[in-house]
Amino acid sequence: PRRAAYAALLAGFLRSCPDLLPQCPLERLGSVFRGKRQKVELNKEDPTYTVRYLGNAVTLHAKGEGCTEEAVGKIWAKSEAGAGGAKMTLTLGPHGIRMTPCEKGTRRPGHAYLLHRITYCAADRRHPKVFAWVYRHQVKNKAVVLRCHAVLLSKADKARAMALLLYQTSASAFNEFKRLKRQSDFRHVQQQLLGDAIVCDGACVSPGAWRMAELVRL
Repeated sequence: PRRAAYAALLAGFLRSCPDLLPQCPLERLGSVFRGKRQKVELNKEDPTYTVRYLGNAVTLHAKGEGCTEEAVGKIWAKSEAGAGGAKMTLTLGPHGIRMTPCEKGTRRPGHAYLLHRITYCAADRRHPKVFAWVYRHQVKNKAVVLRCHAVLLSKADKARAMALLLYQTSASAFNEFKRLKRQSDFRHVQQQLLGDAIVCDGACVSPGAWRMAELVRL
């Protein structure tokens, strides 16, 4: 009832002042107030997990099934079967992995692992609650070192969910990169064609087409 009364009041006001909205039909304006409410879903926040960072180890394998198992074994033993390690907040997003200390006021730094440098990720088979990923660290003189990082979660299904989510995020980013690359290549070809074109009688004609027209006339 209130919406109908308000719509009628507004319609009467606009009839008395037709110059305010000369191109807006009153029927269409009234339908705005009679329309049903719609739910709008805001962008979801990046998923966040509470983990225990167990550490990292150098590896020679960038990708492939089981490539993290040997490194995870070393990390697991060094962390005293997951008892050690710092409690961190891990966030998975379109840019990769971000970890920050859970304890407020701590001097322990956070860490960021860029998506395009993560070569592999998996939930460990021997330790199902462990989520591991291989990262290409750039050191001095542009050298690259592969390191396997591992975190411990409270449940095995969370580790599997993280691995699946990071894989999907990486695949989506790669597909978007290929799409933008195709667009860039297409624009580059179009610019080359336009740059080689000759303006003749208000129309753009390529040199090849111009020469072909000369041969036809001959």
